[in-house]
Amino acid sequence: MNRSAGQPVKMRYHSRKRSVAPKSIGQAVALLSVSALLFSMIQGVILFHTDNTSNDEYDEYELARKESFGFFDNYPQADWKRAQEIHAKVFPNHYSNDMTQYSSVVDKTEYSRAERLKKPYLIAKGQIYDVRDSNWWNAENFQVEFHCPLAQRIPADSSGDGPKWVCDPHRLRNDSNDNKKSCLVYSFGSNGKTEFEKGIKDEIGDHCEIHTFDGVTYNKRNGNFAEKLQGIAEFHPWFLGTEEEGKQQKKGHKTLAQTMEELGHSGRTIDIFKIDCEWCEWFTFDTWLEQDIRQILVETHNAPMPQARNFFHQLHDAGFVIFSKEANYQNGGGGVEF
Repeated sequence: MNRSAGQPVKMRYHSRKRSVAPKSIGQAVALLSVSALLFSMIQGVILFHTDNTSNDEYDEYELARKESFGFFDNYPQADWKRAQEIHAKVFPNHYSNDMTQYSSVVDKTEYSRAERLKKPYLIAKGQIYDVRDSNWWNAENFQVEFHCPLAQRIPADSSGDGPKWVCDPHRLRNDSNDNKKSCLVYSFGSNGKTEFEKGIKDEIGDHCEIHTFDGVTYNKRNGNFAEKLQGIAEFHPWFLGTEEEGKQQKKGHKTLAQTMEELGHSGRTIDIFKIDCEWCEWFTFDTWLEQDIRQILVETHNAPMPQARNFFHQLHDAGFVIFSKEANYQNGGGGVEF
């Protein structure tokens, strides 16, 4: 099911889709996606692989297995259908059709040129956004709509800002027969922290191939990022870029497609896509949907319109569901971990 503000996971069981660009906000239809970690079921946020083999015997796990791209292989059909019913009841998953209420957009004329120069972070794609905490918007829009039975916060012993909720990470472990499972993890936004990457290795296994990305490579608190991650993850010194930045070959920026091509990952499944990029989520999410991502763990920042609405709607329509939503209490709820 995939969705921001929480983790989205991709699945195939959405019964309704919503319009991404309605004629008016009042006509917007909510998506049927879930996830605080943005756990994507391929073609839905948790991708399910179809199985063409025949079996005369009834398999009570077949429905969940197919609709989750093979991820949930022991989820009884009755429970799965009940989960679908619960998910459908949440639709459209926002309190009011007018999602501009409590959003972060403001008219740029409210800021003088001097103020804008002092606060360059207010400028995004030529518009000025109010940096006030968007706790009210986050409280009234896009709640958890699917429950992963054994979701886990990774790492479990870390601080308030840094860990991520992962949907059933044990399902990515190699089994008792040592059958090798694919485990590809992308982590955008590092700041020199290593807790998440270490947690993935500890909870899932050394077979996980982890790649961490950040255009900044050093700070006084954590030192050299690449050195900190040695033996845990491979560090790459660039930011996640928009399609336009990719076309312009902006220095220090690569799109997700460019990144995967450079690393030889084109066509591969990204099992966990973790991203905390301080607003780039609102302008790059469309490129995520071009790839086969199963879980998205994203921290959203404020709630700029129409980007925030389109973000959740398009993730929903791509089959993602929100399975986790955790406010960043340290900044007053203006940021949310999905």
